Amino acid sequence: MSGPEPVDLLALAAAQARGPYNHIFMAGSGHRARLTLTTAPGPWHHHPNTPETFMVLQGVLVLEFRDGSAVRLPAGSALTVPTHVSHRSMPEGGSGRAVSVSLEVQNQQVILEIEEEEN
Repeated sequence: MSGPEPVDLLALAAAQARGPYNHIFMAGSGHRARLTLTTAPGPWHHHPNTPETFMVLQGVLVLEFRDGSAVRLPAGSALTVPTHVSHRSMPEGGSGRAVSVSLEVQNQQVILEIEEEEN
């Protein structure tokens, strides 16, 4: 009988020519871990049933919030976004590559927020 196999997250991300790339690479009883390659700003969204924890493996990920604040997360750093907090992620400068892992509940709900056009 063999045990679980390790996952080379940076190799998985490096194999992707461009983003966005989202891949659930592990799941357990009630939780999952998702590898994300971010190459452009993502959509505004929030999660009504769970916080979301980001851990940056490579590059610099920026999390923006609706109140106008932003948090810069270099490789090796982590941040938990609380439940119901509207956010979006992007690589630093709005382009480039950031590789991160998100920890979330298995049945995570995502509410995409439609942006209103300015007149």
